[in-house]
Amino acid sequence: MKLRDGVRYFTVVLLLVCAAPVSAANINVVWTSEVGQFAPLWVTREAKLFEKYGNNGQLIFIQGASSAAAALISGDAQVGMFSPQVVIETTLKGLDLTMFGRLGNVMDNRIYARKGIKSLKEVKRIAISRFGSNADFAARYLLQREGIKPDVDVALLQVGNQSNRIAAVETNNADAAMLTPPMTLQARKLGLTLLIDASKLGIPYSSLFFVARRSYLTKNHADLVNFTKAMIEGVAFYKSNKEFALKVLAKYMKVQDRDVLEENFREYDFPLRPYPKKEYFELPIQEVGKRHPQVLKENPDRFVDMSIVKEIDDSGFIDKIAQEYKVK
Repeated sequence: MKLRDGVRYFTVVLLLVCAAPVSAANINVVWTSEVGQFAPLWVTREAKLFEKYGNNGQLIFIQGASSAAAALISGDAQVGMFSPQVVIETTLKGLDLTMFGRLGNVMDNRIYARKGIKSLKEVKRIAISRFGSNADFAARYLLQREGIKPDVDVALLQVGNQSNRIAAVETNNADAAMLTPPMTLQARKLGLTLLIDASKLGIPYSSLFFVARRSYLTKNHADLVNFTKAMIEGVAFYKSNKEFALKVLAKYMKVQDRDVLEENFREYDFPLRPYPKKEYFELPIQEVGKRHPQVLKENPDRFVDMSIVKEIDDSGFIDKIAQEYKVK
């Protein structure tokens, strides 16, 4: 009798242990600017999709990609979303950042100028956020594309966020500003002149990659698979739940103007298969190569890890999400 009781007790304890939930991974995610490109990240957080896939995802705002990279390197954050230029440059310095996913498809920056300016060649000062940022990179690329030399023909002014950039143009402290939706709507309402719309040029590029330390990815592969699954469903959730998405945008961007929110929702598209392919960071490689020629000889695989998205894609997860949410 005592033996049976002992066996029964052991069985109950074993069942309780097996049923106990596995502790969720804590993943601090750094985001760098109150702009609409981050919408899927915000929606993923607000829809509790990180928790759905077994992670505790906390969002941390740190302005500027360089500062965000420092948070990853120090271990204060596990994942960052920022521009590829920073990853390329830090990797060249021997640090182990790697890109394992992305949010963008094409360059989406616009250059808006003050009233009276009709050509980019009339611009002598462009307001950007800060050096090394996506706005800085896009400004340099678009100027060079028109045969204009940055820092020689045109000064790039570090003035901070997009509201500050518009204000700089309005107060004649800058001739033009680098903007992305939805601040493009405000620029139009103020009567600023659109000089270049990169979104119409079809230039493959992503300003936001999922970034982690390669050493962290290796040790915590499963956690980052779950993180990426959450983000993929977050993209689908964003696309198919407009009103929810607009509320989330209003919260994180601190904007209540419905027209501004609609502009953001209309202008951006995000991939369900977020492979960090070379075509989306080829331009940054060329830009970094002007300062560090050795990068042009590097194998692009040094900067990315395709394994996470490939594993998820091969499992049929993305097709399932696309069918469930009826999105592409």
